[in-house]
Amino acid sequence: MRRIVAGAAILACFSAASLAEESIKLPVSFNADGTVNRPLNHRHWVNVGTTLIPHGEINIIDDLPIQTREYIDTYVEPMAFAIYMATGTWPNGTQIVKEFTAIEQAGEGEVLIESHYNGLAMLVKDAQRFPAETGYLGYFNFGHHPEPYESISQLLPREQCSACHEALASEQQFIFSDHHIGLTRKQN
Repeated sequence: MRRIVAGAAILACFSAASLAEESIKLPVSFNADGTVNRPLNHRHWVNVGTTLIPHGEINIIDDLPIQTREYIDTYVEPMAFAIYMATGTWPNGTQIVKEFTAIEQAGEGEVLIESHYNGLAMLVKDAQRFPAETGYLGYFNFGHHPEPYESISQLLPREQCSACHEALASEQQFIFSDHHIGLTRKQN
């Protein structure tokens, strides 16, 4: 049984590697006007890490100070995750979602508990749709507020997101892979 599972895992890695080498396009739900639809199942994608943002830090969605501490959960669409982990290359159609969660006030030594979802942003890699954008990446904001989030989002201006990725993640295909423990790839 172990040999069958190991063989299937090896086959999956080779399949993902061959997909990355081909010109593939993972499905992203864009509208005719260039807006993107909010993914409805992002919490079922691969969670690659969680970050704690302290009170008063500037929020990446709206560039304003946050009112309480927040967690940011990062999710990657499963096929893009598999291809990246197998090849080290983010494929065309990669979708990465960051969801913000407000935290209840906690006293010294108390456990931090989430109170509600509080914002959603998404990055999409699409060489055909964003040929002039660094890394072919488009950035979208579905709101920094409790649910429900906006159902569609327009492309954000370059200055709002891309400049930070250009300055700090150029060696990582302009995606902060080193910030997420779930994106650590085993080196052969």
